[in-house]
Amino acid sequence: MASVAFLQANRQVESSNKLILRGLKRRLKKAKGGWTAELPHVLWAHRKNYKQATGETPFALTYGSEAVTPTEMVLPSLRIQTYDPEDNHRKLLHQLDMVKMRRDAALVKTVEEKLKVAKAYNAKVKPRPLEEGDLVLKRNFERKEGHGKLTAAWEGPFLVGEKLGPATYVLATMGGKPMAKTWNIIDLKKYFEE
Repeated sequence: MASVAFLQANRQVESSNKLILRGLKRRLKKAKGGWTAELPHVLWAHRKNYKQATGETPFALTYGSEAVTPTEMVLPSLRIQTYDPEDNHRKLLHQLDMVKMRRDAALVKTVEEKLKVAKAYNAKVKPRPLEEGDLVLKRNFERKEGHGKLTAAWEGPFLVGEKLGPATYVLATMGGKPMAKTWNIIDLKKYFEE
């Protein structure tokens, strides 16, 4: 069933942005206005660090090999000292052939990691079924410009008019008139009268 808004993909983007913002904050303790100069360094660190979910670096999943760091150029590592252009070209071609397998393995690891996290979460979650006639609040997606974080996040109460699926509902006004859109349970919470 389609619902008004399903923001899980946006939340994944926000998660990456949160990591980048955290990196910027750590580097900007002294120079608050210089974030644009620090951004390339933070992005490099983000792309170069191994991710637990994939077991790979984003750089390696993109290009098929690990990046040479600026530090390795100043203090040559073994791979820099033994660099051979012809051998390197052959190895790069081989790694580009293998990058598809590397990405597939990372995808499998990501799915396994998500299943592990979901299993741990689901063991703790309490079911919160809604029945027809229950009073609920719905998430307020139509916040007006200029009100920011002080705008009410929830609005209502509304009646649960009809249950269309395990997590999809049609709401009704307090007068019983059905609303046009469907709502996912993620964007609803039970309303308790005082």
